[in-house]
Amino acid sequence: MKNSLLEDRPLFVQFCANDPDVLLEAAQRVEPYCDYVDINLGCPQRIAKRGNYGAFLMDNLPLVKSLVEKLALNLEVPVSCKIRLFPKLEDTLKYARMLEEAGCLLLAVHGRTRDEKDGSKFRADWKAIKAVKDAVRIPVLANGNIRHMDDVKDCLEATGAEGVLSAETLLENPALFAGFRTAEWVSGCEGDFVDGNLDQADLLIEYLNLCEKYPVPWRIIRSHVHKLLGDWFSLQPQIREDFNKQYKITFEYLYDMVDQLRATGTRIPLYLKRTETEPTDTDQYS
Repeated sequence: MKNSLLEDRPLFVQFCANDPDVLLEAAQRVEPYCDYVDINLGCPQRIAKRGNYGAFLMDNLPLVKSLVEKLALNLEVPVSCKIRLFPKLEDTLKYARMLEEAGCLLLAVHGRTRDEKDGSKFRADWKAIKAVKDAVRIPVLANGNIRHMDDVKDCLEATGAEGVLSAETLLENPALFAGFRTAEWVSGCEGDFVDGNLDQADLLIEYLNLCEKYPVPWRIIRSHVHKLLGDWFSLQPQIREDFNKQYKITFEYLYDMVDQLRATGTRIPLYLKRTETEPTDTDQYS
């Protein structure tokens, strides 16, 4: 495990938790292999509500504080946290200061509230993230509205944050931080764009190669395939339907499926700005 993780640094290991002792035991198991231990205090999904973790711990701030303090006092590696906004900005600022005082050394702020789960309906509040940045002394990462590199630049300028995060967009386009963007985020954007000689099928092949090297559950792979090939599937619904019918998938089947898509003559490229220079260093963190 230690040797394999040398390829991926800095490495954060994120936990969802609601018991300080259990969290510490888990964190100590990964401590020798990572650079940060992160507590996910931002998940708004139903599973987090059922399990009483993520953003639903915002209803129990003393427990949140105890989770952070437990790790900060007992780990050699730093502790970071990811949060969402309270409906009232002042409550968010108090929350951020509390986490800093408890020992959080890096704070990621998703600029939406717990109830604003649909990013297509609710824009992230960069002004609120800036207010958090101004209220604490520790580094802040901004999360929300990051679809391509122009957004990265705008977000850093608007928030003053040290880095940015992207979640949903990265599932569709893992090459976002290398400057590539999908056709959806080319139309209407300023600048001259060219075919970047890369498409989502290329990224899927790279992803599958990594999955063979570092095994993950098939349900995760299936989900990533749908995200990466969503545009292709919309043009080739029969291939999508066949994929959905597969009770058990294999790497061989997935590689063959990509060949089928390419054999249709359809190609959906990722684009680069013609004036794009070397990719900007940004923080990829979720």
